[in-house]
Amino acid sequence: MMTILFFAIAMSMMILTQEQTQAVEIPVVLTEIKTDQTQIDIDSLEILAKCVEAEAGNQDQLGKRLVVDVILNRVDSERFPDDIVSVISQENQFTVWSNGMLQKAKPTEDTFEAIQTELDKRTDTQIMFFTAKHYNKYCIPAYVHGDHYFGY
Repeated sequence: MMTILFFAIAMSMMILTQEQTQAVEIPVVLTEIKTDQTQIDIDSLEILAKCVEAEAGNQDQLGKRLVVDVILNRVDSERFPDDIVSVISQENQFTVWSNGMLQKAKPTEDTFEAIQTELDKRTDTQIMFFTAKHYNKYCIPAYVHGDHYFGY
């Protein structure tokens, strides 16, 4: 098992967005993240947190964790890119990347806890898709949680 120490101290950090570089505030977090499959650098972790907040900030803890699972499962899949930023920025996949919501997102402690929980042990290792209001036409429907329809 790989252990990664994640230290984020309140500071400005430059994160490359799709069209520009923007300074963001990183919340004060000190936690240990363990993962068997995924090695995550602090920049990717911040983008993951911003994506989860933008996509599922209005969802409960499980809803956020399932969105984390979709992203990490895609990283592990041969069908998708093999890193977090490439998965999130892949064309026509996460609208928050292209509509500017990712840049505006301010991840909460709850979102970072959801990420840590799923890096330790994923709730659903097979889920690959989620959308709001209906199932993605490219997936096998699995279940609905909160406002999201998840599929394999």
